[in-house]
Amino acid sequence: MTFIDDYIAKLSEKPTIIDNPNTLKGSKNYNAIYKVDEYIYIHVQSTKAEDGYNQYTVIEPPRPKPKEIEEIEERFAKAIGDVDPPVSIEEKEKLMRKTLDKILNKIKLSVPKEYAIYHFIRDKLYASILEPLIRDPYIEDISIPGLGHVYIVHKVFGPMRTSIVVETEEELDDLIVSLSEKTYRPVSHNRPIVDASLPDGSRVNFVYGVDISRRGSNLTIRKFSKVPVSITQLISFGTISPLLAAYIWMMLDEGMNLFVCGETASGKTTTLNAITAFIPPNLKIITIEDTPELTVPHANWVAEVTRETSGEGTIKLFDLLKAALRQRPNYILVGEIRDKEGNVAFQAMQTGHSVMATFHASNIRALVQRLTGYPIEVPKSYINNLNIALFQTALYDKKGNLIRRVIEVDEIIDIDPVTNDVVYIPSFNYDPVEDKIIFAGRGASYLIENKIAIRRGIDRRNIGILYDELNLRAEFLKLLVEKKVFNYFDVWENILRVRQYGLEEAIRYVRAI
Repeated sequence: MTFIDDYIAKLSEKPTIIDNPNTLKGSKNYNAIYKVDEYIYIHVQSTKAEDGYNQYTVIEPPRPKPKEIEEIEERFAKAIGDVDPPVSIEEKEKLMRKTLDKILNKIKLSVPKEYAIYHFIRDKLYASILEPLIRDPYIEDISIPGLGHVYIVHKVFGPMRTSIVVETEEELDDLIVSLSEKTYRPVSHNRPIVDASLPDGSRVNFVYGVDISRRGSNLTIRKFSKVPVSITQLISFGTISPLLAAYIWMMLDEGMNLFVCGETASGKTTTLNAITAFIPPNLKIITIEDTPELTVPHANWVAEVTRETSGEGTIKLFDLLKAALRQRPNYILVGEIRDKEGNVAFQAMQTGHSVMATFHASNIRALVQRLTGYPIEVPKSYINNLNIALFQTALYDKKGNLIRRVIEVDEIIDIDPVTNDVVYIPSFNYDPVEDKIIFAGRGASYLIENKIAIRRGIDRRNIGILYDELNLRAEFLKLLVEKKVFNYFDVWENILRVRQYGLEEAIRYVRAI
């Protein structure tokens, strides 16, 4: 019997074995097991724990005994000696497997050799007890609030309590320190709060020590996909409509400035990543981030990341953004504006650079208040350099599933000199009853009729040409969704085909797939 068979045999109520948790989306009652990889299975149950959470149980092979682990570590250290480790994590794993395969033949183990190798590599190279959660593609967030259970947000089942428990402060601190060292931004008592990226690209926030966190050290991991979510996936999720996606495509073709706004975990970065594929391929793009999350398909892409040190040498978003202005970019993408770098971003817009960024604001007035207030302090006279503010949020549908929706897209026209209020047009709005993103219709876009039309030399009598083009772009994107063209880079290739052969020819090509 395998370890998974042993686990199931001990259960009084037998779970259903499934390949994809999405088959249970919207279910109120479930008891199922799905496979993550060869040595990781997950048991999900709708049974509420005493804290009100549904249950997420990690099933792994049994570990070697503590004395066996000590012996493995000693023999491994001797076998490796002073060999310089490979640079890539894949090559490190290959070296570890090769070394362990040799030394474990000489050790009497209480578990199969493959199980011992799995646990050794999981603990030493990867994220230890959290590795199964990081490998599960259906998890969005991982949270250790202190001592006790680890919690997650599941893409299908929402917030859940896992079977992983951190029992002592020493164990918790060791885990935090070990993980932070793998990010090359280690925590310490001098630098107890760190934002970083794990080897797989996931964003992590560490808080170290009981002196600043009463329940002990804590961490939060925001999962990251190496291949970004594509615009066609966002359309299929209902986050964005084909017409809205086509509108953004048209705007980015013309170099418009756009902020993706919303609350924490509303999907801002995911949306920013997806719409980046609409930027023309022959432009130079610079991305500026605290932790690297943005992926750009363009060849001429400069990716810059902040650096934090305990002394001199700290590089902030503000410094990178100032430097970017000397590098002649066509588009600057800022991971998140929250400080004085916002002022530099608007100066960049003022001097003709196109800027996109994410921003924490729930509506247009909150956006302007935050931009003009301390510490960002953008002059109100600069606000109209921002052309588009897109607002999205996370909410629950009628079945109780967590969904993300764009709820409003505003075109910023100016600041009223008398009232000092922002003058804007809401070109798209969300209808929660119908769960649809509604376009206000022809004549409702100031940018199409007063900026794009002028740039293209189209007079007002022929303005319908631009709305016809908008609908044709939407038809193309809708067709990609129908044909299940969801991979980010496949979508990019199809957009390039539009640029090369035109919309009508590209539509004929996709229809023939």
